[in-house]
Amino acid sequence: MTAGDVMERKPDSKHTSRSVRPRRFPLWFRLSVALVGPLLFLLLLELALRLVGYGQPSGFFFPWSVAGQTVHLTNARYCEHFVAKELSRAPEAEVLAEKDASTVRIFVLGGSAAYGDPDVAFGFCRQLEILLNAHASHRSFEVINAAVTAMNSHVARRIARDCASHEPDVFIVYMGNNEIVGPYGPPTLPEGLYASRAFIDLCIAAKKDTRLGQWIDRTGQAIRARRGPAKKWMGMEAFLDSHIACDDPKLRSCYGHFRENLREIIRTAQSCRARTILCTVPTNIRSCAPFGSRRADGLANDRLGEWDHHFQEGRQQEAAGNFEGALGAYEKASAIDEGHADLAFCRATCLYALGRVVEAGPLFARARDLDTLRFRADSAMEKVIREVATTNASRGVSLCDLTAVLEEHSRNRLLGDDVLLDHVHLNFRGNFLAALAVMRTIREALPEVGLSEPERTPAELLTLCRDRLLFTNREMYDLAMVMYRRKTLAPFAGQITHEAELQRLREGLFALRRMVRDGAVAEEVFLHAVEQAPLDSYLNARYGQFLLDRGRIGEAIRRYEQVLQSRPHDMTVRLALARAYAQGGMKDQAIDALMSRESPYRYDRKEALLMLGTHYAQNGRIAEAATVYEELHKMAPRNVDVLVNLAAAASHRQDYVAMKRHLDKVLQIDPASIQGRINMGNYYAKQNQPAEAQRWFAEAVEADPQNYLTHIGLGIQSIRLDQLDKGIEHVSKAVMLKPDFVEGYQILAAAYAQSGDAERARKHAALRDLFASGPEPPSRGIQ
Repeated sequence: MTAGDVMERKPDSKHTSRSVRPRRFPLWFRLSVALVGPLLFLLLLELALRLVGYGQPSGFFFPWSVAGQTVHLTNARYCEHFVAKELSRAPEAEVLAEKDASTVRIFVLGGSAAYGDPDVAFGFCRQLEILLNAHASHRSFEVINAAVTAMNSHVARRIARDCASHEPDVFIVYMGNNEIVGPYGPPTLPEGLYASRAFIDLCIAAKKDTRLGQWIDRTGQAIRARRGPAKKWMGMEAFLDSHIACDDPKLRSCYGHFRENLREIIRTAQSCRARTILCTVPTNIRSCAPFGSRRADGLANDRLGEWDHHFQEGRQQEAAGNFEGALGAYEKASAIDEGHADLAFCRATCLYALGRVVEAGPLFARARDLDTLRFRADSAMEKVIREVATTNASRGVSLCDLTAVLEEHSRNRLLGDDVLLDHVHLNFRGNFLAALAVMRTIREALPEVGLSEPERTPAELLTLCRDRLLFTNREMYDLAMVMYRRKTLAPFAGQITHEAELQRLREGLFALRRMVRDGAVAEEVFLHAVEQAPLDSYLNARYGQFLLDRGRIGEAIRRYEQVLQSRPHDMTVRLALARAYAQGGMKDQAIDALMSRESPYRYDRKEALLMLGTHYAQNGRIAEAATVYEELHKMAPRNVDVLVNLAAAASHRQDYVAMKRHLDKVLQIDPASIQGRINMGNYYAKQNQPAEAQRWFAEAVEADPQNYLTHIGLGIQSIRLDQLDKGIEHVSKAVMLKPDFVEGYQILAAAYAQSGDAERARKHAALRDLFASGPEPPSRGIQ
């Protein structure tokens, strides 16, 4: 190699690799990007969903324009932010207009007891408003029902925040029954997560306040809907898996959450200078057996056997009226395991029957507190209410002791069926007494509003509420029927007193039916009530129905239309108008009324048709119902309810091929469909195949033993197959489940006559006649 040559150097591999490697960002930067990136994506997605208008209002109220003025209406879908759609119930349709200077505005917070279940038209809130205005001198009172069925304090404190922007003067808090079984209650979360109120708040905020949370929730519902027919509201049956023992550690957290939620409601009231009235929660301890019991852990099998023996012996002695003997047997069982809720209730019942009321009272309360299906506020919950009211008295908080007030009007001061319809819901008189007590508390807490001392007696004031709300014997009968049917279902069907309770209710129903049959309400009574409240939705709907029952369809339509001129958003009246149109053969006008854009609660066409189809079917207008369901079938070919109704319509016109085709489709979509099985039984009965029909009805009874249609079908086919005893058994079950079942009584009267039992035949013939006769005259068509 010469000096002029240039030697080619081999590159340094280590140096080269270092020079070409891209520069790496610091670890902290990369971790930040990894965390912030997804968050930024979610925020952008949230923003996009809001920009395109996705989702529904998150507030309890929303603005709406009526005749050029803005009012605020309740959000019918508000509770879907907290529970699945099938568990969600709509609040009462309230209207908040601009508040007048002389108006005292009161918001009521709570669950179904405060709401007014089973019929809000006769509930606590409406009676309270009547009483307040009857004793007002220079002010008017407005009671806004912000209570919602199945909701608890996690929801109520958020509703209170929404109410705060609408100039409240008073918050009435009447709740505590749903703290355990309601949204985000102890059964819904593991102990570690449930103990954190911050975690519950985060869950609610993510689902309620973000459009992304709503989108995820709706997507989940859509996926579930594709898997099968949509679920329906099941009432208390939806919570049968929510057992929780009295010593469960999560209960301590529950009481703590309840306390903090009450305090937050009080702070919300303070922020808008409103008073707060905390009410204790009356619960039925004397007439309501526990819904669930549990055995003590660790008992040996032989001890369990002894306990069962003593308990069953006590039940037999109690049924025979030997309360001393029953109590002795129960005491022996209690020595083995005293923490069984049913045992505590049975002991209390015997003590009460023996006149030992002082001993019975604490045992009745203990039975409620031991109940593992905790649908009633327990002693600890009531203690929280009292403590919070006492410690916050300086912050404008008053206690209204509804429990003590109603105890004064109950036999031996033990709450029972004197004032309650079931476990927690007050009857009309109970709601009146509660409203009267709250009115007195308001008068003491707000002397400046000028409420006068009642000059009329409580009995006269009760009559005033009855007259203003049109609470007649007919309404008493209808409510009694609602409660009876409710008590044929779980969890009431699992109570140890179930059969005796149904028998008591049946006797009451028969007595009320006789009163309704023997006397109708005069039109002047309706007119007087409507004159007192010309725009009241419930009164106008009832008066319109009174007119429809007498064939005065044109008058009913004109009344409804007159109310809607002032309240075009009112769906209670719109529904009544649609039914009136339908009764008059004006299907298109009925659909237009339901789909009117004047109401934010308007139906879409599918919902309107479903309502009309149901109305036609219930009134025996099968041909019109079939036309509606045919249209619905085109819109929703896999809707099981539509297919079942098409099958029923085909049966009516004796097109059994079409009937079978529709039913096959039903059972293909939903093999567990009860209505599908019942109607398949009807199909084979029409084909004169009683054995095959009996098989289908037997399957339906096994799947749904609390459905009167399953039993009447099985009973009729059994009688056709000369199985008279079995037939009588199931038809008897059908009329037990549906006490106004005229056809069932007719079948039993004939069956007992066939068996030679003339006395029972006469008894059931009399019940047939009792329910077959009605106080209302037939329709005469449009006038």
